Amino acid sequence: MRSATLYFNGPLYRKTMARFWPLWGLWGIIWIFLLPLNLLNTYLAISRDLQITQTNPLAYLAHAQDLLSFLASGVFLALPFGVLAAMAVFGYLYNHRSACWFHALPLRREALFTTQYLAGLSMLLLPQLAASLLTALVEVSFLEVSHWPKVLGILLLFVLAQSGVSLFCFSFAAFCAMFTGHILALPVFYGVLNFLVAGIWYMVDLLLREFFYGYAGISNVTNVIQLLTPGVALHDAVRVTFHDSTSIRSPNTLLLYAIAGVFLFFAALYVYRRRHVETAGDVVAVAIVRPLFKYGVTLCSGLAFGMFTYAFFSWGPASSLICSVLFWSVAGYFVAEMLLKKSFRVLNAWKGAAVTVALLLLFCVCCMLDVFHVVGRVPNAAQVTSVQVNLELGYPYDNGRRLDTTFTDPAQIERILALHRAVVDSRNQKAASPDDYTSVYLYYTLSGGGELNRRYHSVPICKSDWNTPGTVSYALRQFLEDRELVELAYGFDSLLDGARLTTARLTTLEQTSPYGDTSYTSFYVDDYAQELWDAVRADFAEGTIGLRYPFYLSQEMAENTYETSLVFGATDNQTAARPGADVAAAANRQLEIYLTPHAKRTLAVLDKTGVWDAGYSLTPWEDYDTPSTVSTGAEGSVEVLP
Repeated sequence: MRSATLYFNGPLYRKTMARFWPLWGLWGIIWIFLLPLNLLNTYLAISRDLQITQTNPLAYLAHAQDLLSFLASGVFLALPFGVLAAMAVFGYLYNHRSACWFHALPLRREALFTTQYLAGLSMLLLPQLAASLLTALVEVSFLEVSHWPKVLGILLLFVLAQSGVSLFCFSFAAFCAMFTGHILALPVFYGVLNFLVAGIWYMVDLLLREFFYGYAGISNVTNVIQLLTPGVALHDAVRVTFHDSTSIRSPNTLLLYAIAGVFLFFAALYVYRRRHVETAGDVVAVAIVRPLFKYGVTLCSGLAFGMFTYAFFSWGPASSLICSVLFWSVAGYFVAEMLLKKSFRVLNAWKGAAVTVALLLLFCVCCMLDVFHVVGRVPNAAQVTSVQVNLELGYPYDNGRRLDTTFTDPAQIERILALHRAVVDSRNQKAASPDDYTSVYLYYTLSGGGELNRRYHSVPICKSDWNTPGTVSYALRQFLEDRELVELAYGFDSLLDGARLTTARLTTLEQTSPYGDTSYTSFYVDDYAQELWDAVRADFAEGTIGLRYPFYLSQEMAENTYETSLVFGATDNQTAARPGADVAAAANRQLEIYLTPHAKRTLAVLDKTGVWDAGYSLTPWEDYDTPSTVSTGAEGSVEVLP
């Protein structure tokens, strides 16, 4: 008669559970306080505040339906407790004597691993189940029978979701435990691998931003990076939905991670069957993983410490960044070699360090020389289906400061591409003394679903290039002269979309005291808000207000703009419709526009407000630069003086 292969040993399971009772006992106490005791305390408080005959059963139901909100906390609790459970049940692998003793037992490796794995998993699942049963007892004790199916269904969803999180966290920790022979290395590997993908991507992204002018990252891989970062993905998956607290945000992601936990169990078992007992005490116990560990430490230390050193000392040239990355990569290489060999005598491994440095140097030089044509890439107009632009529109600092919109019109897209080409061409033409700077953020949607993002900060502009095609100044001029785009930047229409005008005030009004002291203050003219709004819109249509100037405090700006601005406030219709609402105080939208001496309609309305009779006056710009070559015409267009 053939003997059956056993994959579980009851006495060993009970022995392990009894030995590490403080761990699962603490885990259970935490959940008992979070769930049944917390819910019971809330229900008793409701009962004390209300008379028994007036108690509203819906008050109890609302708290029972909010149970899924504890899943977010459950993720952060399962992450550390998962690795603690793995350290407890597989701790015998990290001491040579205990490893030999356990493997001398009359048990197959499969039975030994499965028993210890189930013991560790039971430490997480059984206390959660006990706390959930107590929670169900509290719910059925206070809620009406008609509400039981709903609240118990939510509790069941909570148990399944939290069990899936615990399954993955422990399985992942058990998988990591198979690759190391040192108990302190296990939590380090576990913590690093949980956030490794996101960390490496973040550091590589920072490195590329330093090398590639205008590089803004690759947005379409963000979801993949998040999915491969368990801590972030699980926390996002178990969050309750915005409109319904009885369902979680992404059950499919949670199911995917639970399935991954099952696969990790079999993967850990596979590694365990081939693991050598003699590797107890080694940082990396599996030979095939040693090169991955060594070069992984090399890459991560070079990127992390290299970028930190570069930022700490504020080194400017890209060559200093390369030197910093190479230095810390070499340091990381030899540190990893010391950990693997458990010795300081590692200088004979210089050949591997040299090859690593050569490869990193080649990559950095290729990036610096833009071999991959990242910096110089400007899409063709035929490739672009839409482009979102965030463009700085000069001065003054009011709502017209930035144009943030999306273009689909081919003519506007071509204008954006002209600006993009000018910015790219100017990267190697550093002006000795630029007159000012602008910023351009571009987010292209390409045909076929592709994307191209660029962010250019502090792009220099010069007055001498204002009339020279192909320059940034000339391309920027096309936007400043387009009154429709300037109007779009101010957002006149969006201010009153679903809202109504409620307030208006003047800022930076000048007032002189009888003693000759000058002060600056604000003055509310709410009673004339609508009349001022109509006047501003009319003056803007004529080009006498809302003028944009590319250079700060130029002579034209000082002569054609006051330092005093008019700020309109609008309140959402829903907020304004509430009984007893102070709509003026509740204004949650604002639009600021600087006054000009040519805005006749606006100034005429201000004459009626009594602001001048109160001793206030409009504040002129006092300090501006020497006369420039750029002037603003009567209609608000920008032209060049002869």
